[in-house]
Amino acid sequence: MTQCLNVQRLTFYSIIAIHGVYEDGLKTWTDSASGTLWLRDLLPRRLCNARVLLYSYKAEVLASPGEGSADGILTHATSLVAELCANRQLDNAFHRPIIFICHGVGGLLAKRALAYSSSRRHKSVEHLRSIYISTYGILFLGTPHNGINKEVLLLPQENQSQGPSQFMFSLLKGSEMLNEINDQFVPLMKRFSVYNFWEELQTQSRDQKIYIVDQDSAAPPWDYVEKCGLVATHSTMTKFNSESDHRYRTILEALSRYVKHAPTLIQSRWDNDIQSISQERQQEVQELLQPQVQFLLPDDVAPIHYNEWCLVPRSPSAYFTGRQKHANDVKEMLGSIRKHDDRKRNKIIVLYGLGGSGKTQFCLKYVEDNKSRYEPQASAGSSVY
Repeated sequence: MTQCLNVQRLTFYSIIAIHGVYEDGLKTWTDSASGTLWLRDLLPRRLCNARVLLYSYKAEVLASPGEGSADGILTHATSLVAELCANRQLDNAFHRPIIFICHGVGGLLAKRALAYSSSRRHKSVEHLRSIYISTYGILFLGTPHNGINKEVLLLPQENQSQGPSQFMFSLLKGSEMLNEINDQFVPLMKRFSVYNFWEELQTQSRDQKIYIVDQDSAAPPWDYVEKCGLVATHSTMTKFNSESDHRYRTILEALSRYVKHAPTLIQSRWDNDIQSISQERQQEVQELLQPQVQFLLPDDVAPIHYNEWCLVPRSPSAYFTGRQKHANDVKEMLGSIRKHDDRKRNKIIVLYGLGGSGKTQFCLKYVEDNKSRYEPQASAGSSVY
């Protein structure tokens, strides 16, 4: 649910806060000693034209033992985009610039939501693309971009007698879910101003101290990204009780800078995207009106060089094993490679399964094992593909 924290203000941009899995939407941003909810009590004093929203979701569904699938964050991401679009449309704020403030897993949720929004180009769902177009900047506070250490899963939590959820296991470093989220987000990242913050104080849990999200995970070596450590634990890095708090002032400076430059840039992106979509629509119409031409080559003519490159986003996991029967089935269905009439149509196979069942790893492994079938081979002084 999206909740507006300040109303009856002249608004020019939106600031959207997303919490993580350990605390709810209000507790995350509220100082426990003073009761100060800085998004409501402090921020509007300096950014008076901001429309500040909290996005709350049922994090317990992800973190509760025995519940939560590895890709459960996708469900929340699609809901975030849909609810935010509806909220902005009904409140006449559809084209206003957006700045996200994300804590912990809330950052993964924002990344997934932006990747989903960017892919909505069809006419019937293109309004969902507005979140991607309107986003100017993202502040990540303790977001596990590269995952968490296994020790974090052992920290005592409420109702965790049955152990961590499947989703929490998918937050471990090197997990498939994190790789997919990063693969989708990194190509989009240059469009946004990004600021990564990490915790500089360890969290005390019974007889041990630990970083919930260490610096290497919270602040990866991305180019053109700001980064800063906050003297706080993972929980307290989002809680401020006064404007004199130096941690709050660091975040306030970044927000003030973002809102200054956001309106002009976002308006330009809206103009460019409308033009780009219009050109795509015209191209689609032209392709539909043109008759399809079958390109067949005589048997004695060598095919033109094409598909010269075999590029994959990353290598499969070193621990991948099995699925050989499925790989053989796919190879048989695709048939021989480089027949002269291959160019008449694309060969498509749909691979489906439950979240976390290894669909991506299967595809990566298949491409690696069959790469030689797509590489050029010399034959009688010419290249055959």
